[in-house]
Amino acid sequence: MPLETILLFVIADLMICLTPGPATMVTVSHALPRGPAGGMRGALGPIVGVNIGNFIWYALTAFGLIALIQEFPIAYTALRWIGVFYLAWMGIQMLRGGDSRLAGQSANTASFKKGFLNGLAVHMSNPKALMFYVAFIPPFIDPDGNLLLQFAILAGLTVLTETTGLSFYAALASKARNLGDADQAQPLFRKVAAAVLVGAAIILALWNITDDSAMFSAASGSTG
Repeated sequence: MPLETILLFVIADLMICLTPGPATMVTVSHALPRGPAGGMRGALGPIVGVNIGNFIWYALTAFGLIALIQEFPIAYTALRWIGVFYLAWMGIQMLRGGDSRLAGQSANTASFKKGFLNGLAVHMSNPKALMFYVAFIPPFIDPDGNLLLQFAILAGLTVLTETTGLSFYAALASKARNLGDADQAQPLFRKVAAAVLVGAAIILALWNITDDSAMFSAASGSTG
């Protein structure tokens, strides 16, 4: 997998992970309690649960997309373009969407096991998750490369970005007064994240055009 693809994926995925969503909310709720039950220790269960959920979604997505690539390569090409438009749409939605208020979360004192199950349940029950993985992943996959290796690399990178994003908000929650500052910074961050995602979509579109042109040239040469 080319380094530029890895870097673009990390940047785009990190912007998404740093934008508060259901996984962030459950992590913050477990980090809010005072004492040893809260802070990063309290957030560890949800963070692990969310990441296990990511691996499950990756596994389900990988098997489906690998079958699609092998049986219907043209359909996969179309799916890569859908992924580009989806990434741009996500950027636009960030500009239009409302803020998720972190400061309004209530503390949730629980064991690691309960935090783990809460994080896993929230991530697996998110109705947008399947659409996200099916549309977000394809533009970063080279159908001519080692598919399992590419999915494994992206899954590992997602653990890095997801853990970074959730740990960041858990650290803020351990000092609850900082959550209000984070809420105030959300509008600006959403604009930055939106610009990054739209920019990533443009770059992926250019890569797709290059790949499609090369494929068309190769097909023309073989029939000429």
